[in-house]
Amino acid sequence: MPQDLCLLSDDCPSLRFNGKFADLAALSTGDAFALRPVLDEEARARLDSLPARGTDTALVVGGNGFVGAHVVARLSRDPRIRMVLATVRASEGRDPRERLDMTLRKYKVTDVVPEKIEVFDATPVKSRFGLPAARYRELAEDVDLVFGCATSNDYDIPYLGMRANWFGSLLRLVQFATEGKRKHLTYVGSISSYFYRDPDDFRRPDSWWYSGYAQMKWVNGTVLRWLARDNLLPVTLCDAPHVLGATDLGADPGKTYSWWRLVEIARSIGVFWKGAGMCYVPVDILADTLTVNALADRPLSYLLPRNRVPYDNELLAELLAIRLADWPQFAAQASREVSRFRTAPLLSEDIGILIRKINEPPTVVPPGYDESWCDNRRLFELYLSNIRFRDVRLGAYRR
Repeated sequence: MPQDLCLLSDDCPSLRFNGKFADLAALSTGDAFALRPVLDEEARARLDSLPARGTDTALVVGGNGFVGAHVVARLSRDPRIRMVLATVRASEGRDPRERLDMTLRKYKVTDVVPEKIEVFDATPVKSRFGLPAARYRELAEDVDLVFGCATSNDYDIPYLGMRANWFGSLLRLVQFATEGKRKHLTYVGSISSYFYRDPDDFRRPDSWWYSGYAQMKWVNGTVLRWLARDNLLPVTLCDAPHVLGATDLGADPGKTYSWWRLVEIARSIGVFWKGAGMCYVPVDILADTLTVNALADRPLSYLLPRNRVPYDNELLAELLAIRLADWPQFAAQASREVSRFRTAPLLSEDIGILIRKINEPPTVVPPGYDESWCDNRRLFELYLSNIRFRDVRLGAYRR
């Protein structure tokens, strides 16, 4: 191993990079090669000595999130999985199991096998997930499949504010995947990482869309792509698009998401902007895709489950019974009628341009995966029936 390679984190001694701040160098220049890792020789030798990975036990890190809870439920239903382990932080006087049960009820997830699920208090933002050393080693020897579903969705935090927790979380997951049994690691990234493609993208100031969150997902995704390309670890990066409710229920976090905030503004002012609709994936399809791929004999190293059938915002305008306008007209009217505090971050970019960027990558799912779920009209009728909108115009909001 070259002597100039070094660790980025003491929590991940198995990976070496060309510099202590390889991630910052990569973001400063847009140079993905700056993030190309090398597997420590001891870790490589250990992995080479292990038998093929199994599918007996799955660990979902971030099991209490919207995506994580659905992944837990989907894994629990699979007969090839004996046990699903889920990390959930205890909080608000509730233990981890209570919190997971509350999340499943919130999203009306009833197709679950509770006796196959073990929930425990742990977090990837701490060394060894915040577990005692003995418990961590026990997990490393038991787990076959790892699903990284924990993340921050705060677009106001710069990358440096996310680095220790969320880039560090990826490195801790990678380290865990090198210890004990041979494992397959699946990580849920974000299609917002596609905002960073050209050198000029990396020189832009931070904004709501070109955010520390998107930068973190680009960094994490770049490391995983290298791990897969160089055949260092069995990993899958899933760049998730906008995640909407399940195909049968339609319940999702709603206006927590930027997309639904924009739809609420459009409904309030009676105008939607012309152009292509944002790509999306229902949460049950995402969870199923992740599971099917991880359990395959040869899992794909990259996934992008999304609506293969495109749609236009004309569909949403029709369902909302509002008119269409060009983006400048929509943005100007929204800025006049809605509080700047609510609109300025969301309208800081031409959304049509951003949507074209994230709609460009093609769908990638396991071979033979059934995509008949993609009925845009039916699904958006379902989603809109589940969202409770407010009138966010200035006069209405003040009342």
